Amino acid sequence: MARRRKATTKRGRPAGERGQETETRILDAAEQVFARVGYAGATTQAISEQAGITKAMIHYYFESKERLYRAVLDRILFELIRLVQDATAVGTDRVQRLETFVAGFFDYVARHPHFGRLTYMGSGSEGRYFESIVTTFFRPLFERACRYIEAGIQEGVFRRVDPPQVLLSIYAVTMGYFADARFISLILEKDALGAERLEACRRTILDTVLRTLCVDPPRRRPDPRPTLTERNARPSPG
Repeated sequence: MARRRKATTKRGRPAGERGQETETRILDAAEQVFARVGYAGATTQAISEQAGITKAMIHYYFESKERLYRAVLDRILFELIRLVQDATAVGTDRVQRLETFVAGFFDYVARHPHFGRLTYMGSGSEGRYFESIVTTFFRPLFERACRYIEAGIQEGVFRRVDPPQVLLSIYAVTMGYFADARFISLILEKDALGAERLEACRRTILDTVLRTLCVDPPRRRPDPRPTLTERNARPSPG
């Protein structure tokens, strides 16, 4: 009698929550290792140790280090694509959508503080893969966000600014905070990545963008997203 095959996903992996949990652990570990030592320095052995699984499991799920790197980038960029789509969708106030994007982008980088290091790992195929992602996915999102700001200018909601430069400035100041977190921690004598400091930075960046871009900046409108403390809070046992 033929043995019944186990249920699998489309890529041949175990179906269900257990398979998804293992894949997530591998991706989380790979993101940390790639960011710490680069693509060339990363090994599947180091990633498996970080994830607490066997090296064979990595090859089972992703076949090779390059495929794993691509999966890490795909996951990160998918979050960004969804963020831009949500922020530029119709149905809510234009300024409120701007707030959603700025706050959401900060939270996005907070979840992936090493994003900048992951975006270029060399000039080999892994580097070319990222370049193709930028050309195919990221640049259209950037252009969509520029058009969003341009529409706000025409409506008289936003000031007459250079949309590409505004977006690049939001990117630079947000990424720069996390890239220099150790330096900032030493200057402030506080953990730059602690919940209190992250909340202060997030609020300051949001206020600065609104005052720079909006003709009539909102007066300390409640943040459209929950605070880091609220997001990390767990309900007390019942």
